[in-house]
Amino acid sequence: MTTLPALQKSDSWKKEPWLLLVVGGPLSVVCASLFTGYLAFSGADKVVSEDYYKQGLMINKDLMRDAEARTLKLNAQLHLQAGGQVDLKLQGQGELPASVLLSVATSSADSVAESTHRLPLQQIAPGAYRGSLTGINSQIMHIKLESSGWRLTGDWHQPLQTDLQIKAVN
Repeated sequence: MTTLPALQKSDSWKKEPWLLLVVGGPLSVVCASLFTGYLAFSGADKVVSEDYYKQGLMINKDLMRDAEARTLKLNAQLHLQAGGQVDLKLQGQGELPASVLLSVATSSADSVAESTHRLPLQQIAPGAYRGSLTGINSQIMHIKLESSGWRLTGDWHQPLQTDLQIKAVN
C-alpha cells in the first residue's frame, strides 16, 4: 500500500522572502514616482509667461535700439561716488537728449531676489548728466542707459572703486 506524502505546513505569505523581491522593487518605484510627482506639482514654475508675445516684441525693439546706439557711435562713462551720486559722460554723433534713464539691477549674495532701480539722469552740461542713486550696496550691477531711440547696457563690477565704460559695439 502506498501512502501519500504528508503536506508540510508552509509559513504565512507575509514571511515569504521571495515576496519582498517580487513586490518590493516595483512598490518602491511607485512610491518614489508619487513623491517626485508631488514635488513637481507643488513647486511648479511657469515655463511660459502670460505675456510671452509682448516680451517677444520687446526683444526686437531692444535690438533696434542697440543698433541705433551703434549708428550714433555712443559711448558712456559712469562714475559712482560714495554718497550715491552718479555722474555720466555721454558722447556720440547727433544731438544728445536732455535726460537719460538709468536702470540698475542688483542682487545680493544672501538672496536670489533681484531689485531694479530706475533713475532719470538730468543734463548738467552738454554730454554730462547727474543723478542720485542712494541705498544701493552691491558689488555687481547690471546697468542699462536708455533714451527714446537707443540703449546701452553693461555690467559694473565694484562700482565704488572703478568707473564703467560702455560702448556701442559694431
